[in-house]
Amino acid sequence: MLKKLTILLLVLSIIIACTACGFKKQTNSAENKKDIENTEAADGGWEITDNKAAKLPEEVQAAFNKAIKHFTGSKLKPAAYIASQVVAGTNYMILCEAETTTEKPVKSYQMAIVYADLKGNAKLTSIKDFDLAAYTEGNNTEISGEQLAGGWTVPDDAVGSVISREAKDAFDKATRQFTGSDIEPLALLGTQVVAGTRYAFICKSTLTTKEPVSGIQIVTVYADLKGNAEITNISTIDPADFNE
Repeated sequence: MLKKLTILLLVLSIIIACTACGFKKQTNSAENKKDIENTEAADGGWEITDNKAAKLPEEVQAAFNKAIKHFTGSKLKPAAYIASQVVAGTNYMILCEAETTTEKPVKSYQMAIVYADLKGNAKLTSIKDFDLAAYTEGNNTEISGEQLAGGWTVPDDAVGSVISREAKDAFDKATRQFTGSDIEPLALLGTQVVAGTRYAFICKSTLTTKEPVSGIQIVTVYADLKGNAEITNISTIDPADFNE
């Protein structure tokens, strides 16, 4: 286990450092493109948020509210504030809980970029699907081998709420002996009932080096029926995958 954690830390150092350098340009999905006003971003790097809770800062929430006022896609609720980019104004990257406006609503996640100009206006410039399973099934840095069966459930109280004691206790147990970086949970994105429970947390991770480097990660924790808990997967979110 210690050998795997050592390898993990080396991989994460490279991934987070690369994530902090800058991000590539991508296009919006055709489904939502008609609802988005395109704004050309000026040069400038993204800065990982220092926000310590899922609740958005007042100025970010205000920009978000303005930007989605006329959005006709899914119903969006902020789940976590990811990063900001100073341009001629500011770009905000926000992970959102998305609920379909159908007879039987379905919940998922989408990554939104909101542009707020210097005059107090705000626009939704990009929105992309965020597949939670892609960040929990060992597609990036896998610590333990076996992934248990069962679908992910988006918690009813995940958005803007304090992480439940049960989930936080599992996270604390699992990360107690984790070294090399400080991992701080921002929100609980999903639960999965297996022989116990799996939890998917979105976290801010900071390498404990001379010059700390921060990143945003999805940390999967498995809590068994005996009260034990362990990290089973850590994946780094690259804003380049969602940046227009």
